[in-house]
Amino acid sequence: MVTTTIITSATVLLSFLALIIDPSCAFSPVKGSAATKRTTFASSLWASISADNTELQPVRKVAIIGSGICGLSLAHALLRSGDIEVVDIFDSRTELDEKIGSGIQLTGGMAALREISPQLQRNVADASLPLERVISRCRPWFGNSNEPWKLLELDIQKSIRTNVEELITEDGEVLAYTILRGTLQRILHEELMKEHDIQVQFGKRLSGLDYSGSDSGISLQFTDGGSTDPKYDLVVGADGIKSIVKDFVNTGKTNADGADNNGSSSAIYSGIRITFAIQEGDEIDKDTTGAQFTQFFGNGAYALTSMYGAGKGEPVAKGAFLIYMDDDYIGPFPKRKAEESSDAKPLDENIDWTQDNRVPKDHVEECLEVLQAASIPSNDVARIVEKSNRFFDLGVYFHNPFSLNGWVREFSKPNSGWFGSKTSKYAVLAGDAAHAMPPFLGQGGNQAIQDAVCLSSKIFQYNSQFQQSTDEDNVDLKVLLKEYENRRWLPTASITAKSAFLGYLEAGSSFFSNFRDAFFFVMGKVGVAEKVFMDSAKPKM
Repeated sequence: MVTTTIITSATVLLSFLALIIDPSCAFSPVKGSAATKRTTFASSLWASISADNTELQPVRKVAIIGSGICGLSLAHALLRSGDIEVVDIFDSRTELDEKIGSGIQLTGGMAALREISPQLQRNVADASLPLERVISRCRPWFGNSNEPWKLLELDIQKSIRTNVEELITEDGEVLAYTILRGTLQRILHEELMKEHDIQVQFGKRLSGLDYSGSDSGISLQFTDGGSTDPKYDLVVGADGIKSIVKDFVNTGKTNADGADNNGSSSAIYSGIRITFAIQEGDEIDKDTTGAQFTQFFGNGAYALTSMYGAGKGEPVAKGAFLIYMDDDYIGPFPKRKAEESSDAKPLDENIDWTQDNRVPKDHVEECLEVLQAASIPSNDVARIVEKSNRFFDLGVYFHNPFSLNGWVREFSKPNSGWFGSKTSKYAVLAGDAAHAMPPFLGQGGNQAIQDAVCLSSKIFQYNSQFQQSTDEDNVDLKVLLKEYENRRWLPTASITAKSAFLGYLEAGSSFFSNFRDAFFFVMGKVGVAEKVFMDSAKPKM
């Protein structure tokens, strides 16, 4: 009776889940539709209101803030043609540390890398591990057996060959891989230096952006007292979840306060925490040919084990993760004010997978006790933890995709009046700075690389229009940047909604554990789980 009730309740959610599987059917404006015409008319009207006699210029010099996956991918994308003369990358970190952070899966992001450079994609693939399978298990509901029950199993290679032709190359390669985040960044950085002689300028924390109205361009200021010449035509904020450029896009200022400037305050803490361990590869794993992700659901928490490519010819790395709810939160809402809790976790604690928030092994072993209390089969997790030497703890943050501020802001000339003035100098967001999402569909890095391809294509399109047009009224960079935003908003907003839903469902209280198990079982049987994964993996650039 209980089982029947739970399964019936799970099927009721199908109608809700169907909306977030493929929202484009209901919300995506069709070319030539009234929605598209309204967007174009509004953009044209604003361009007319704000226009002045400023001479428009092509985009030749770009500053990228942040050298994570998005920033490095964008640099590669911009330099794939001779259209862009200068690409400067600034990062607040002192260096790129390959040993920082976890691993990621690459699906649509791998297709985007292939569009940037087939050789770059090949180099990344050679350092990666093919993603073969995703399995979800739960603890037994009854009986004396400790053997976990299988809820669903996805054959990733087969599903992609059947459903997502965009992830299959001409020679039959399936673009689905796993790789350590640090390894991917190293390859992107090394190839950028090798192919384009571009060096990341480290130790540069942004504190201000300025456009004086001169024809020379945008200048940047940093917390170390340094600044750049006013030369940039475009500034791209790829500086992560707590983006300083996002502050500027939202408010027109950076709210910089010297070294205490922590960037955008719009990041939302989900109330979900992740503690994980990364095990270095050893010779026994050197012949591993494919990666498997295995989830273990328990009462009020779940665990995940995974494998990642760690470089060409290197033994694969393994990861063990514990995902659980913060005791001081109910979802994103604190149970009490931070000052009332002496052990409350700071809201700016490790807001990004790329940050190095290492914790002692003792903390992870405490989490193994949580696994046991949650009745999670922990043998696989314990084996990885025992052999690991890198341990991390972080809170899961995301951005509200329904913000009215958008991803683009035009610089205004000083004393230019209430409407500002048309300068054709912009700041634009990409990656986590634009659409930080929970990691429960493994799509953050993929969406960042797709942003890079889409944004660079719009910049190239603007430069082409500028060169070919004899009428400046027909050339508007803002319209094209908004087209980039509109194109990328829908898939990223959909993934954010699905990831948040999955995160709360998977790590929810023990009261809902049986419902969650039944829900995943039903979704697997009717094919919804496969469709959700494949729709998120499909490139939409």
